Amino acid sequence: MKVFLITLLAFGYLCDAALISSLPGAPNVSFKQYSGYYNVGTKKNHMMHYWFVESQNNPATDPVLVWLTGGPGCSGLSALLTEWGPYNVNTDGATLSINPYSWNKNASVLTLEAPAGVGYSYSTDGDISTGDDQTASENWESLVAFFTEFPQYKSNDFYVTGESYGGIYIPTLVQTILDRQSQFNINIKGLAIGNGCVSQNEGTDSLVRFLYHHGVVDEAKWEHIKTACCHNDTDSCAFHSFSEFGTCGQFVVATEQTAWNGGLNPYNMYSDCVSTSEQNRFAIEYERRFQKKFTPEVLGTVPCLDESPVTNYLNRQDVRKALGIPSSVGQWSICNNAISYGYKRQYGDMTSRIQNAINNHNLKVMLYNGDVDLACNALMGQRFTDQLGVALTHKKAKYVVNGQVGGYVTTYGNNVHFATVRGAGHMVPTDKPAVSIRAKKKGRKCDNRFGTSETGIISRHQEGRGNSTSWQFYFLLVKK
Repeated sequence: MKVFLITLLAFGYLCDAALISSLPGAPNVSFKQYSGYYNVGTKKNHMMHYWFVESQNNPATDPVLVWLTGGPGCSGLSALLTEWGPYNVNTDGATLSINPYSWNKNASVLTLEAPAGVGYSYSTDGDISTGDDQTASENWESLVAFFTEFPQYKSNDFYVTGESYGGIYIPTLVQTILDRQSQFNINIKGLAIGNGCVSQNEGTDSLVRFLYHHGVVDEAKWEHIKTACCHNDTDSCAFHSFSEFGTCGQFVVATEQTAWNGGLNPYNMYSDCVSTSEQNRFAIEYERRFQKKFTPEVLGTVPCLDESPVTNYLNRQDVRKALGIPSSVGQWSICNNAISYGYKRQYGDMTSRIQNAINNHNLKVMLYNGDVDLACNALMGQRFTDQLGVALTHKKAKYVVNGQVGGYVTTYGNNVHFATVRGAGHMVPTDKPAVSIRAKKKGRKCDNRFGTSETGIISRHQEGRGNSTSWQFYFLLVKK
């Protein structure tokens, strides 16, 4: 313990971790979970809140994941309680139920509420200004503090995961880890990005095409744009390059905004919108990613998802106490507008960082997309992965779960995969919690649709919800 404290002081981190002995409204569980804070930043003014759940299988040897939700400015605790975590929050906003498809079935998962100002993370001096580089650095500091606090996990395989603006958070954090290995070694093995906004330009180009090919864009208008703006080639048309003041640019802006204020659910275009008082985090995410400004009328439209159960639960006083949240910290909200609007977006494309992870460090890379998401659509993920420059080893092929097509996977080299999940939207683990692209276990023959490397087979689950098959997306965890 003495050595542990000295190490923490050397790095300048103040840790305040507590075992969650009892979680209000939750069923009893056998695994351990912790909630606490890491003191990070150049001024040591940022207190990063985390929630760590140990693996239900063998935490001593199972991989460790860190999860980062995007926005920027939105909390990962929502994902923990509505997507991949050990619990699902019930509609009463007061109780939790067990998630049978939790990722911590076979991995220990650390959720960081990043950057400071998100969720229950806070700044001691009120300064929550930040950007891509600062967020990556402070997330790295949090990992150093975590592995110092829990040294038993330092030798476990480690993966960086997340979704949405995590498409920026994840590669920038991975790059920071690799650049600082001489300062603090982390046993990083790979990264996984769900519905990530990995390329600003490709995001615009692909969304316009996606909406057209899903019957949203008027045919006569499309034909006019094809000839007037795209030299009769819409497949390679650089829609992102058009000035928004010209005819071509106005078409692009109007088409993009159809995804956000046209009555569609941006996170799943085939799901209905739910009227709720929760903020329109979709519009916030869009503004920051594409540097477009919505009108107040757009921001006031239906946000489509009801986040009130998780909001109500996390703001219960007994839940705050169980998580060790200081009384001085304000109410939890799923997103912080001040961060979203003030965030310094420094990078528009993650190609070079992911290429570095693959080519120079042999990391495993998984990009996956629900195929009915508008926020970060599957066409963007597919084209981005294809343009990483890694040789194609297995062309796109379907995978089958419970007798139904689960989606499609393309493999590049030995370690790079792009997968779609049929019928899933932006939050794959919520929409299809039982599809599992997971690591090849010892002695198990790998499905040749994923090559012969130890990076992916389909794990079958026979459980469903209601009359439909529900699927988990649990991926990239290599069991040696």
